[in-house]
Amino acid sequence: MTAAAPPGQTAVDYHERTKHHWHRFARSAGYMDWDNQPAPFRTYGDTSTIPLPLAPSDPELDYAALYQPAATPPAPFSRFSLGRLLELSLGLSAWKAVSGQRWALRINPSSGNLHPTEAYLLALGVPNLPDGIYHYHPLDHVLEERARLTTEQTRALGGQLALPGLWVVLSSIFWREAWKYGERAYRYCQHDIGHALAALSLAARLQGWRLLRLAAADTDIAAAFGFDRTPWQPMEAEEPALLAALVPVDAPHPPAVFSGEAIDLLSTIAVKGRPNPLSARHQDWPVISRVSIACRQPHTTAPLPSPADGPRSSQPEPASQPAAAIIRQRRSAQAFDPDGELDRASFFRILDRTLPRTACAPFDGAIGPPRISLVLFVHRIRGLASGLYAFIRHPDHLESLRRLSSPAFAWEPATPDQPLYRLASGDFRAEALNLSCRQEIAGWSTFSLGMLARFAPEVTDTPWVYRHLFWEAGLIGQVLYLEAEARGVRGTGIGCYFDDPVHELLGLQDRTWQSLYHFTIGVPVEDPRLQTLPAYFHLGPERRTTEEPK
Repeated sequence: MTAAAPPGQTAVDYHERTKHHWHRFARSAGYMDWDNQPAPFRTYGDTSTIPLPLAPSDPELDYAALYQPAATPPAPFSRFSLGRLLELSLGLSAWKAVSGQRWALRINPSSGNLHPTEAYLLALGVPNLPDGIYHYHPLDHVLEERARLTTEQTRALGGQLALPGLWVVLSSIFWREAWKYGERAYRYCQHDIGHALAALSLAARLQGWRLLRLAAADTDIAAAFGFDRTPWQPMEAEEPALLAALVPVDAPHPPAVFSGEAIDLLSTIAVKGRPNPLSARHQDWPVISRVSIACRQPHTTAPLPSPADGPRSSQPEPASQPAAAIIRQRRSAQAFDPDGELDRASFFRILDRTLPRTACAPFDGAIGPPRISLVLFVHRIRGLASGLYAFIRHPDHLESLRRLSSPAFAWEPATPDQPLYRLASGDFRAEALNLSCRQEIAGWSTFSLGMLARFAPEVTDTPWVYRHLFWEAGLIGQVLYLEAEARGVRGTGIGCYFDDPVHELLGLQDRTWQSLYHFTIGVPVEDPRLQTLPAYFHLGPERRTTEEPK
């Protein structure tokens, strides 16, 4: 019998196995089984639901202020403020309709609009909300009760956790992505966790809160929130990704660890609700289970590391649109005007916003030090020469990338205000298009990019970092989505690209750096056939209220 590979090697092997190549794509079904497409929403039967109010108006916070350390005074924890948080992070953004078909779009982006990410909450001491564990159902904007706590249980937890309090768990349903993308699905599920984490973090700032990831093993999260006691359908179980606390931004010492005593107590509580079946048939991809087990967060008592602080923004901005309006209007562009342009100042502001800053959302969530820098294909930026560029998100990345990349690169500073370097001049549209699985959106945009992550030996030594790399990429992607909307253009995340050909273009010959995610921003071409409907038109106007529910 062959000995099992160490977890770090399992993660590296999975990454190599799921690369796209010029001559073949990563393993998948090879066709779309539309009749068996997973149901787009997870819901629980045999349990009660608690409707969340839909706010009649949005917070007035300006978009530019959303990224400031203390943008607005903290709102009290309440059913109303929780409803607003979830509506502006994981809720619906709109409906699209054409030829008699209708489908929902959501605030948080997702690969193929498949949405493998689910959210659960622990609420303690929140007015008008019974203490308990809940699942958020975005279609109906309700909380589905999974466990209600007794007064004695709440009192016991109050000795371990700060009350009142709200905690959030994000989890993944791998089948939702594997149905379409096969073995590469695990990557996309982690991207989606990053997008959802950023969406929650930014929506929390609208409330004057901060989203802070806590140190907790995946098995402990599963036990505390009842994942290990849920009757999942075969192939449709959820894998917990992270646990985070919602804390006021002015909290002097926010908690960094979810207490072991609280986990022990919660793990004894029975959970309610039977998850709905998502598909009638499934195709198993065993490599996803193997890498998922290998990359689980282990037990730890050490506080989670914070990202190293980036420079303060050198791009002051006048007042712009309301932050909530930008969040609600985020879409993925399907096509771009090849003659569209973006001005130089907007381009630099977009890049500046991706720099990690410890006091600013969404990079203050304690997922680890910054490990990603960007390689940019600049196509049509007014005032900036077309070419290949590098944007260094942390100073420690510069020497390594210069040493390991092609010796032909110029590494010429493009501006004194930002860590942007010109590598080579010229028209790189064809390269950008071809490397992103020959998709026109990468070449006909104003610019596109690849996210390069420090990969080895980090993943080999600490396999759960493999997930964190994709989470960081998703955080960056969400910022790029919103920044594009704020500058009057539109973005699209690209999960399909030819991995090693990207490295070859850059002259990277080992696994020190790996490309994890592509993105593109341009002037969108809208499809006039599509009709857009309001996000929650199906619930009726009575759900929009300024009154706190009884």
